[in-house]
Amino acid sequence: MIKFFRKIRQNLLLEGKTGRYFKYAIGEIILVVIGILIALSINNWKNYQDDRSEEQILLQNLKQEFTKNLNELNSDHKINIRMLEAAYHFLETDMVKKNPKQIDSLMGQLSTFATFDPSIGYINQAISSGKLDLIQSDSLKIHLSQWSGELNDLKEDVIIRREHWLNHLLPIIRKHIPIRNSDATQHRPDYLRQKQITPISVPEENYKEFIASLEVDGVIFDHYMNQYYVFINEENIELYIQRVLALIEKELN
Repeated sequence: MIKFFRKIRQNLLLEGKTGRYFKYAIGEIILVVIGILIALSINNWKNYQDDRSEEQILLQNLKQEFTKNLNELNSDHKINIRMLEAAYHFLETDMVKKNPKQIDSLMGQLSTFATFDPSIGYINQAISSGKLDLIQSDSLKIHLSQWSGELNDLKEDVIIRREHWLNHLLPIIRKHIPIRNSDATQHRPDYLRQKQITPISVPEENYKEFIASLEVDGVIFDHYMNQYYVFINEENIELYIQRVLALIEKELN
């Protein structure tokens, strides 16, 4: 079409018809511009389709990672609830009526807690590579970008719980009763054999002093509160993950 207009312009120029020549020249320019706009539109449409395809892959991977994290969090949460209940039981029950074996069992439960260790590889990769911008939902992008901040609150409380357990709870248990007797993992696979740590006997008076000690009561209460803060943070993170998964589901085709 452009060659056709060019041929006409050449003939008009030879014939001295400059007015018509310029009209055809303008027509040729308009055709070129229209062609460029169509090409750009097609290219933009293709780029948009490519972005949407890549966005769907990104969303599927994020869904898989957050679903895995939710399952792990739920598993850890159950363990931490049992520890919380054990601490509450010690603080709210007349422990004088408990025999040494029952007290040992409770101490074992107080030392059995879980730490949520989320998978963050894919979301970190998406953020560092800038692929998060492919996501069209502003709400989802905000939730994903704030994910590390949500985890930091839990990490702080987990560190406080562990430090208190190591520096206060374990030492005061050792001071009164055998720590080996409270091992909650007495039976465990070890080199394809079942091994057991043999409990040792101490005077029952040690247990009476242990449960009567105000210092012991205070240390276990602090441990209970530390675990409670972890528990609350885990509940908040569970809700956060559920919101993220719901937002992801809305964007998936």
